[in-house]
Amino acid sequence: MTHACKILPPTEANIDLCADLLRDEAVVGVPTETVYGLAGNALNEVSVRKIFEVKGRPLIDPLIVHFHSLEDAEAHVEFNDRARKLAAQFWPGALTLILPKKDSISDLVTAGLPSAAVRVPAHPVFRSLLKRLEFPLAAPSANPFGYVSPTLAQHVDATLGNRILAVLDGGACDHGVESTIVDLRDPAAPKILRPGPLSAEALGIQNCIQNSDTNKTTVPSTNAQAAPGMLTQHYSPKTPITLFAHGTKAQQVKETEAVIYTVKPCDSKLASETSNTFWLSENGELAEIAHNLFGLIQKLDQAKYTRLHIERALNQAIGVAVNDRLSRAAAKRP
Repeated sequence: MTHACKILPPTEANIDLCADLLRDEAVVGVPTETVYGLAGNALNEVSVRKIFEVKGRPLIDPLIVHFHSLEDAEAHVEFNDRARKLAAQFWPGALTLILPKKDSISDLVTAGLPSAAVRVPAHPVFRSLLKRLEFPLAAPSANPFGYVSPTLAQHVDATLGNRILAVLDGGACDHGVESTIVDLRDPAAPKILRPGPLSAEALGIQNCIQNSDTNKTTVPSTNAQAAPGMLTQHYSPKTPITLFAHGTKAQQVKETEAVIYTVKPCDSKLASETSNTFWLSENGELAEIAHNLFGLIQKLDQAKYTRLHIERALNQAIGVAVNDRLSRAAAKRP
């Protein structure tokens, strides 16, 4: 295929151009505060089908629908009191809610389920695009299905540049991991289906998180998922990954392999520029670790290492989301 993708600075003219492309049933790359998304008209089945085709995504994996406001979302899904309370507190932001859908949202978007995953993003470029449009945008991560999520426009161009026309460049994503997904189909029994930037404690739904860090959450490949990102093997680079416990050192590392620590090692040999050792944060700050995770994995995946040894994060706050992504990235392919 011809590499036709253009990385567009987020000028008013370029945002208008992307809005026109979306009206013409095209799909484009867009920045969000979590990761870059592959956006298409959520109310148009031609556009939605293009998203699945461009990503190589199975139809059992539903898409998140993005709106400019809570009021816009209420036209397409049924909100309960708990959902409105969380939306009022955390939208715009990195929170996705699963709620009963209305007929306006195609079953193709929701993998045939009567519920939809919805959120109002905070990224100003994405919000400016949404405000111009007469429809919401379905936007999964802008990468080939199962691969590491993109956190820069250049990541989108490198993996999907021969399949899409444009990606809006909104800079590096703030969070670096996908949104927290909360299942509120039963408001009396909320569940976090995918950990993300917003912790269970922050959301006020402690002890209701589906623990995927132990890698026991297995979704059969023939069944529709309630939410994106729940397959056991996901977010995976081409280079195999081995995980090791937080606060320990990697063992039996070959010269052809790379090691990623969550914090810069005190050992000057490990921290040297010529070492095959890398780190996600200077001081172990969890938000910085999450912000840098996918970008560093993408970089090292292109560097011809034969294996990546990655330290798990401290399993609290956004570190729970980091460990979820690492567990899925390291899972063996079936």
